[in-house]
Amino acid sequence: MSISLLQHTQGIRGFQFQSWKYKKQTVFANIKQKRENQFCTACKSHNVTPCFLKIRRIKGLRIGGKQLILNVAIHRLNCHDCGKYRQEAIPFCSASKVRITKALERSIIELRPEMTISALAKYFRLPWHTVKEVEKRHLEKKYKHIRLKDVEVIGIDEIYIGTMGYLTIVRDLGSGAVLNVSEGKGQEALDDFTVSLKHSKAKIKAVAMDMGPAYAAWAKANCKDAVIVYDHFHVIQSINNKIDKLRRQTMKQANEELKQKLKNKRFLLLMNEESLDDKDQKELAELKSIFADLGTAVFMKECLRKIYDIAPNADMAKIALAYWCKLAKASEISCLKTMAKTIASRIDGIVAFWDNNRLTSAGMEGFNSKIRWLIKQAYGYHDEKYFHLKIFDLPTTKITKEL
Repeated sequence: MSISLLQHTQGIRGFQFQSWKYKKQTVFANIKQKRENQFCTACKSHNVTPCFLKIRRIKGLRIGGKQLILNVAIHRLNCHDCGKYRQEAIPFCSASKVRITKALERSIIELRPEMTISALAKYFRLPWHTVKEVEKRHLEKKYKHIRLKDVEVIGIDEIYIGTMGYLTIVRDLGSGAVLNVSEGKGQEALDDFTVSLKHSKAKIKAVAMDMGPAYAAWAKANCKDAVIVYDHFHVIQSINNKIDKLRRQTMKQANEELKQKLKNKRFLLLMNEESLDDKDQKELAELKSIFADLGTAVFMKECLRKIYDIAPNADMAKIALAYWCKLAKASEISCLKTMAKTIASRIDGIVAFWDNNRLTSAGMEGFNSKIRWLIKQAYGYHDEKYFHLKIFDLPTTKITKEL
């Protein structure tokens, strides 16, 4: 065997092969850098003299069924041009402190979508954290610069991650790419993204978001030419939350017999009526007749949903929503009156749904589910930076495996 085997399998060039040694399932190769390839890492001068020598052990890509360990002779070089002492570089490693070859790193990155970190660590006989750091360095390089210039439509949403608190996610609703991941929620969480957005000179045309005021205020201040679109999913979610609050209030005021009728009926009241079977529809009709306010609230919720289904354009939707608000106020039911005020104050953003080809940020909610899947697969993350990078890479990650 010669250095040519290491050149073709490990990408090692400019080194001299000295000897091989075999021990059980491991191959040890002793190599050293050629004298003409030695240079000062400070000034790049080749006018250097090697003075000290040590052996560094570096893990290489497997050769057949055997592990490969490279025993590399490393010199400390005295530079006669800049007068500094520098350790010679190892070009087949990605960084000075890395103890595996670039070829092995590439194989880890290629196999990572198909194998877990634990499986890769076992296969290559590496520590778990070494495999993780390889992937982390790859993702840091991949997502060091996020291109924003061509982005026109974005979605903003937050997700609660247990002990990590809230994360604010910004995505390009055109391509699905993640543009920003930051800790916290509200306008402050978007400070870094705001700076990047201004430097990119992107022309944002629409911003889809939930019904909260914080992101709307941010969009008005930083995307002045963009249209704010309140996602219809969040509009229906808002009225569902109010119906659920009314249900709890009704439970408190009801006697024991009526409480039993209303017990465990939360999802029956909140589900879309077309999704109910005959038995559930009969049961819902009974609840509506017993609890008048709840029945009215559920009916109004279904009417609000139908507006999204049948309104052909923004003008008709605006008329329908105005009439809905009028009926809600006339009902004298507190939760419906509150919802009417919410709709009236955000009417432009709500009807923008029709003006922008029924733009929705429902994909943001689906993406939040993928984030929760990501956490579940890893049993949680201790390295927050690595977790954020995995979120950036999530749009290209398959969450189902083919058998």
